[in-house]
Amino acid sequence: MRVAVIGAGSMGGMHADLLGDMEGVERLFIVDADAARAEEVARRAGGSVVTFEQAVEAAEALIIATPPELHRPAVEAALDAGRHVLCEKPLTESLDSTIALTRRIEEAGAHLELGFQRRHDAGFLAARASAAGRIHLVRLTAHDPLVQARPAPSGPPPEVAPIFRDSSIHDFDVVRWLTGQEVVEVAVEAGRRDGSRPSDPREIESAIVTMRLSGGTLAVLEASWLHPAGYDIRIELISETGAISAGLSPRTPSRHADWADTTSTTDGWSGYLERFDAAYRDELVAFLDSCRGLRPPSSTGRDGLEAMRIAVAATRSHVEGRRVQLDEIAGLARAVVA
Repeated sequence: MRVAVIGAGSMGGMHADLLGDMEGVERLFIVDADAARAEEVARRAGGSVVTFEQAVEAAEALIIATPPELHRPAVEAALDAGRHVLCEKPLTESLDSTIALTRRIEEAGAHLELGFQRRHDAGFLAARASAAGRIHLVRLTAHDPLVQARPAPSGPPPEVAPIFRDSSIHDFDVVRWLTGQEVVEVAVEAGRRDGSRPSDPREIESAIVTMRLSGGTLAVLEASWLHPAGYDIRIELISETGAISAGLSPRTPSRHADWADTTSTTDGWSGYLERFDAAYRDELVAFLDSCRGLRPPSSTGRDGLEAMRIAVAATRSHVEGRRVQLDEIAGLARAVVA
């Protein structure tokens, strides 16, 4: 299969490296506005540097790993050419454009998947398969490494907080995927490192997001960009038949007081590329198999839209200081199948 990677930054470079070693990838094309970066990734992965137009014409499948504001035009060009698409999250940078693009994808019957790699993580898959019976509670931990404080934002507050759009959107997708339910209500408490309640959602650095699901399940997300020791992504499910967790390992960057003699955190996960390396590889394998008609898509544009709606609801809950019903957030009616 001929595959093009659009964007040669950290995400695109990772995809290119994995594809370069993958059986069944006949040709690999690399596209990036930074020519030197594109050449380096192509050299490393055994690909060829081409223009975006050349990539759309020559490739059968496109991996879109550009900044979110560039996703929509890239996806639309791929749709026009009848190509398969794997687009990194979020589908687009805003709710309105996500609705519009999802409508176009569905009307065209196009094959587009989202970069929700946690759906391919071995532990998450095992937890999903093992959660038999009614799920009572889902707990999600999402801690990113400590980053420098950001300058005070200017301009009107956005419809979606960066932490929810760029990070928690994975957790919002996982909640739906794990439970098979839709989120119907969201409530948020948020803060930042100085202890204040952020007046602007762009200033949120830590948040507790409580979600009520359509089947009665409760989900709680603990999200933070202030972890001093590394990258920590975990889930825990409590169901009718028991409890199961995924993501807790000797590499979880946390001191385990009860396991001091058996658990080391000196080699904790440093970031998402390392933590989910195997999941990213399996995601690409599954995507290419889907392109060949060997398996159904792992996700759809609709999944990207629903995760964005939850992110917008979470932001509105923070800004307005209240619980927000998901039916308050614009969406897209599902097509009626005759």
